[in-house]
Amino acid sequence: VFYYAGHGVIGNDKMFYLVPTDVSNLKNVQTELVEKGIDSKLLQQYAVDIKAQKQLFILDACQSAGAFENMLSSNGDQQKNIAMVARSTGTHWMAASGSKQFANEFSSLGHGAFTYVLLKALQGEAASNKMITVNGLKNYLQIKVPELMKKYNGSEQYPASYGYGNDFPVEILK
Repeated sequence: VFYYAGHGVIGNDKMFYLVPTDVSNLKNVQTELVEKGIDSKLLQQYAVDIKAQKQLFILDACQSAGAFENMLSSNGDQQKNIAMVARSTGTHWMAASGSKQFANEFSSLGHGAFTYVLLKALQGEAASNKMITVNGLKNYLQIKVPELMKKYNGSEQYPASYGYGNDFPVEILK
């Protein structure tokens, strides 16, 4: 499981970036992103290089579904590599928000809305037959995050997901 909660942005080059804290020169932000950010092509390469047979990447960042758009439009060889890795196992991606949406935060929740709902899901609210699966998490998040946005009068936020391969358990409850 790779989990990231922080800043995310689609740069001027239309690439999605995870934005580390040392990206600080806002006058030259694209240069900073290229030099210090983690772009979606690198994240995709991690999925290919990591030996784990079951992979779940969770991105709680603004515009995080932009990472999928880059993956979907990437070269055929890269797509084929990920599909081969995931065919009998599973590589799945979850994003807190659409490529043009913010990932909302409410101080009263103690987390971003997506992470707050994710934690509720992992505490058992997304369980079926004492098991929480990747697809169960995806479904739970896609229903509960927009509900939370309405409750707190936040801006629209719809989690997105993308995956290859089989569903698999993330947690088995006792």
